Amino acid sequence: MLRTSRRPGTRALRCTLCGREILRGEEYWACNGHLSCGECFSDLARRELAPCREVRGREARP
Repeated sequence: MLRTSRRPGTRALRCTLCGREILRGEEYWACNGHLSCGECFSDLARRELAPCREVRGREARP
């Protein structure tokens, strides 16, 4: 049985990418309505920064 450190009556805080519960004392990131645990942080960063992505040799031309 897995026990959590939540207090009775409080809602679980969950990573919106993987669904894992973010426990009290754990760091997490909140960005544009998404919550990310440490394991999913790089996925969240990649999604949020996707509009800034460039590929060398395929840069947008003015």
